[in-house]
Amino acid sequence: MSADAVGLCRRARERGLVSRWDGAPELGLVLVTGPDSAAFLQARLTSDVAALTPGQGQLSAKLTGRGELVGYFSLHRLPDLGQPFPSFFLLAPRSDLEYLRDDLASTLIGEEVLLEDVSTQFEAVLVQGPGVIPFVDGVVGNSQPVELQEYSLQVPVSPRADEGNGGRPADLLVLSRSFTGDPGRLLLWSAGSADGDFADRLLRVARKEGMALLDTEPDSLTAWRWLTVEAGWPAGGRDLEPGKVLLPRTGLEQQVVSSSKGCFPGQEVVARIRTYGSVPTALRGLVFSGGDFSLPSDIPPPGQDLVFAGKKIGTWGTAAWSVTMDRCVALAFIDRNHRTPGTLLDMQTDGGPVTAEVVLPPFFRAGDAREKARHLHEHAIHLFSGGRDEEAVVLLEEALRLDPGLQDAYEALGVILGRAERYIQAIDIFRRLEEVAPNEPMVHTNLSLFYMKIGDRDEAERQKAQATLKRFAEAGDPIEARALEEAATAARRDEARRKIEMFSAVLEIDPEDPLALMGMGNALADLQDYGRAAECLGNALRVQGDNSAVYAAYGKVLESLDKPADAADVYRRGVVVASRRGDLMPLKDMEHRLLMLDV
Repeated sequence: MSADAVGLCRRARERGLVSRWDGAPELGLVLVTGPDSAAFLQARLTSDVAALTPGQGQLSAKLTGRGELVGYFSLHRLPDLGQPFPSFFLLAPRSDLEYLRDDLASTLIGEEVLLEDVSTQFEAVLVQGPGVIPFVDGVVGNSQPVELQEYSLQVPVSPRADEGNGGRPADLLVLSRSFTGDPGRLLLWSAGSADGDFADRLLRVARKEGMALLDTEPDSLTAWRWLTVEAGWPAGGRDLEPGKVLLPRTGLEQQVVSSSKGCFPGQEVVARIRTYGSVPTALRGLVFSGGDFSLPSDIPPPGQDLVFAGKKIGTWGTAAWSVTMDRCVALAFIDRNHRTPGTLLDMQTDGGPVTAEVVLPPFFRAGDAREKARHLHEHAIHLFSGGRDEEAVVLLEEALRLDPGLQDAYEALGVILGRAERYIQAIDIFRRLEEVAPNEPMVHTNLSLFYMKIGDRDEAERQKAQATLKRFAEAGDPIEARALEEAATAARRDEARRKIEMFSAVLEIDPEDPLALMGMGNALADLQDYGRAAECLGNALRVQGDNSAVYAAYGKVLESLDKPADAADVYRRGVVVASRRGDLMPLKDMEHRLLMLDV
């Protein structure tokens, strides 16, 4: 492990860091402009672009129609500088920009919109850290407001005549964006517009302040990667293959999706996943401890299998040394059974046996961000009590962008959306809260209510039962909770045995009765006898190939037998049958299962 990289990270956390934007950060810009630019972006992106006023910005994303993440970025509406129509900057790592720009360009249908990578037309210096505000304020001549909202983009006012500008570019823009979890600014100006080398002046001042200076050397690139992992940001091309990873797997929904805007490509898929289930694997953090383990290089590279107890439970993301926690951390995509925060995983790595605790990213977030999130939550509750629900929704979304683990904000947002009869969105929010607070019975109580509102009685009853079980566990009565769960399981098994006896009698008379074969298969599945269940349901499908429900049941049994490819083939054939027959419930169910399989 590089001591120089560790030293750079320590200085960055203690004093801040500064770098040319084409150094370690390797950032770039796409300009989106033209008469139709605002409407074009509003229709394509996950965030509420129409809500932006000049100088405002937001984190946003572009999805495929199947809900897969093309890329995420910050979107900034340019200040009003006399241009005849709204113009926007899209800020992202340069390695992501070409694919992102080309994907957006491919969706143009006659709109008057210009999409241009303008990275080489600008110079910029990125500053991140606890002292960023006074540093930037001093460099630009006390002209920049101290309070600058995240993602906003402002033109500093002219300094006083006696201050001079020290070669400050006339077209300087100051953009607010945090990449490391600390407050951050990007100072941006047209290439060649500065009197003298303004960038060098910034670096000299930063050096005097004791800040970390990052360049393109390997230690700087390593330090930048570690700092961004600490901040919980998965990297495109390293952790995320563009256009291949479903948004709900990334943990970025709360950051990039607006609950108040209308449709966007992939929205229906994302909503269906959240409403009717969860993705097979989702992004989590791992914090390592124990033994002599200390090096991120001991962790397998991103994309490799993550193995626990001899079984694959996910894939690795990027590993890093956290100077805040003084230990190794990593991002990882982990399956449903092992991703609950607080779960301990004993694993074998190149560095020997290790124990890792599952946590929700980020590993680091500046204290003032959490304090601001709490303040926004309290203000939103005040607005909600006064009947100003939409304003409250905006503030709660911002609070969760600042602190994705703020449970009270999830609960308040879900309740407000439910009161507005936006039940699907409310379910989405409480599903996210379930990931944050897996032992909280209130989550399931609300989910039960909202599922009942959309007419899904079976899921409503299941959520109600979950709430009851967790309420007993919360009250410190695990024996009663376990007894209730065992009684419910016993009742289901008794009912399954009764059905097996009934359907066996029918099949003795007619071994190819399709309804009896389906009933027998479903009952065997309830008893977890998946091999015999698959045989019965396969025979039912052979006898009655136009029964949509049989395809759905057979596919689920194949999933339980760990045959995802076979299950996907059954679902695809079933979707064709259900579409032809107009069987909407099994159609939606099988479409959802296909998404969950991710094959």
